[in-house]
Amino acid sequence: MKKWEENDNPSFNFSDEECKRAASKAMALLLHKDRTRLELASRLDREGFSEQASLEAMQYVEYFGYINDHRYVENYLMFQKGKRSRREIFYKLSEKGISDELVRQVMEETEYQGEEEAIELLIYKRLKGKQPGDLSYEEKGKIFAYLGRKGYEMNTVKKVFSKLV
Repeated sequence: MKKWEENDNPSFNFSDEECKRAASKAMALLLHKDRTRLELASRLDREGFSEQASLEAMQYVEYFGYINDHRYVENYLMFQKGKRSRREIFYKLSEKGISDELVRQVMEETEYQGEEEAIELLIYKRLKGKQPGDLSYEEKGKIFAYLGRKGYEMNTVKKVFSKLV
């Protein structure tokens, strides 16, 4: 993979040398993994760049489409589908600086339907080889409580559990 250099696009004018280094660092960070706006801004701040340099670097990567929170949410949903509850996804993405409104919008666009699969997967994981019908009332309660803490709605959990029994 080619290492990015600020000379790759001389048409974008930076106010000083620090801004060029910040843009270079931003591009290097984005080579490793996709990041949200907030993640990249905080990472540039941790690297010791001034607010002006970070701002210009952010404008640069946004201008060329290297950072896009909408795309980030779409990719996150695609890879987490069937693994996490809606509530957990909202929480994780809000930690990364994504608004709840954007997450809702993307979930509606992509018709997120992964919760039942995720619940079934977690139930089988907790069963450790047992059959769902062989569980005592107490064991079922523990599984229900576990799934509730993970952010799943009880109606959905009951529906999936009844399919398995």
